[in-house]
Amino acid sequence: QKKAWPDHKRECKCLKNCRPRYPPDSVRLLGRVVCKLMEGTPSESEKLYSFYDLESNINKLTEDKKEGLRQLAMTFQDFMREEIQDASQLPPSFDIFEAFAKVSDGCFSLELVFEGNNLFESISHMRICQF
Repeated sequence: QKKAWPDHKRECKCLKNCRPRYPPDSVRLLGRVVCKLMEGTPSESEKLYSFYDLESNINKLTEDKKEGLRQLAMTFQDFMREEIQDASQLPPSFDIFEAFAKVSDGCFSLELVFEGNNLFESISHMRICQF
């Protein structure tokens, strides 16, 4: 729990600022991914592949799906406004729309591996902090 506190503290701050309208799990997941990428220290799992290695398949998306991802991107910006005030604070070459295309692909399940504690999180298993 002590190792996870810095991550939780960031997310909790973002959740407090957007209540009572909590973002969907995919927005929270991408927030965690972005925070990990901003740390700049690759985890054990990134030695095999990184988030940037994943395919977004944007060219295969319908216009309706693209519009949904645009909405998620706007929700993400609102959710993360306390941590990221402008795009220059995002990791280099990071595109929010493309990132959502990567994590929302119907046949794709993203697992985040946090160093040392083998904690796997999937989009549907995240919990909201009771603050």
